[in-house]
Amino acid sequence: MKQLFYILLLSFIFCLFPQGISAQQEDMEPDHSYKPLQAKLNEDGSKYVRFIMWHQLWLEGNSNQESLRFSIRRSRFLAYAQISPKFLILTHFGLNNLGPNTLTANPNSQTDNQTSLLFLHDAWGEFAIEQGKLHVGAGLHYWNGISRLSNQSTLNMMTLDNPGAGNSDVRLFPWNNITTSDQFARHLGIYAKGTLGKLQYRISANNARNNIGALGAVPTYQVDNSASNSDGLWNFAGYFKYDFFEQESDKLPYFVGSYLGKKKVLSLGAGFFHHPNALAVNTLDNRESVTHFAADIFYDAPLNEKLAISTLGAYYNYGYGNTDGFDSGGLVPSSGTVIHGQAGLLFRDLKLMPYITYNTADLDFTPERSNEFGVGLNYFVNGHFAKLTAEFTSGNRGFTGAESSNIFRLQAHIFL
Repeated sequence: MKQLFYILLLSFIFCLFPQGISAQQEDMEPDHSYKPLQAKLNEDGSKYVRFIMWHQLWLEGNSNQESLRFSIRRSRFLAYAQISPKFLILTHFGLNNLGPNTLTANPNSQTDNQTSLLFLHDAWGEFAIEQGKLHVGAGLHYWNGISRLSNQSTLNMMTLDNPGAGNSDVRLFPWNNITTSDQFARHLGIYAKGTLGKLQYRISANNARNNIGALGAVPTYQVDNSASNSDGLWNFAGYFKYDFFEQESDKLPYFVGSYLGKKKVLSLGAGFFHHPNALAVNTLDNRESVTHFAADIFYDAPLNEKLAISTLGAYYNYGYGNTDGFDSGGLVPSSGTVIHGQAGLLFRDLKLMPYITYNTADLDFTPERSNEFGVGLNYFVNGHFAKLTAEFTSGNRGFTGAESSNIFRLQAHIFL
């Protein structure tokens, strides 16, 4: 009961906050504009280094917890340099999910708990073989299959965070390999990307993270990257989309969550991920493959001077070998399908965007279907550069016999 009171109180404060700002704006509208954090490397600025930093701060209440909790959902720093039209270098590091259970008194002596340490997200170099049409790069990269959301930016999501906020069995499901063959949704390998007319593509071939599980009657990851063995070493991914109206940039891999009425985008996409011989059953010689597919449609556009809309629908098909009951140990626990939808309506003058989300998962590993529904509200102080978001999600976990939970979150998001 106390938890509900806190949630209602915070929701009330959040709803009043934009109105208070609007009242002040009648007297003086603050200037939020700024120049990007960019260092010119030549006189005309065609050679440069761009710096981006951001924080996402959460206050969360959960029906399975007794009290509200603060956390740093993300704290990141990204830099990329375009020294020549022919090549680009990018580095991205930071931390995720720093909360009261993961704070460390002395990070220098930390052993078991690694959450409070900065780690490398992306590090790649890229060369343009044919400008715009074919770029090839290598390193720890984010040029992923299998869907738009698998390549999404965390800077400009329409929703508070990723689909699957923690109520269901498929939390973070667009990042289909997370905690299995990659380093937090990034693979170590080589990629190619480009735009051919209205068709945009990205493909990659990668070395999987060494991940040797216990052998048994159901498949487990048995990736061996030792010098004497290379079972399951390589995996392959791709995503292809067709832009019907305005084209989106592919300079960086991070897809925009919503353009807030500044572009008219309709894209139809599909992708895959294939990891041959990643799994073993009973013996190391009896191997199975991991194969995922997805398809999605994204529409984001102004409706008129007052309104803009953002919608996305996606279908995912996950395949972990041929044995029922497989638990990958990851955040998509088994073979099966997920359907996801989200829609938001931006009131441009008010800087408010209410939205809804829904996903449903039918997985082999879970006895019941898992579902999650969410409603949220964005208040854009300065577009995606500074915004406040409140979101409520409710869902059930099919693995635990349709046990339900509710989560309420407030987020302050700022990036430069």
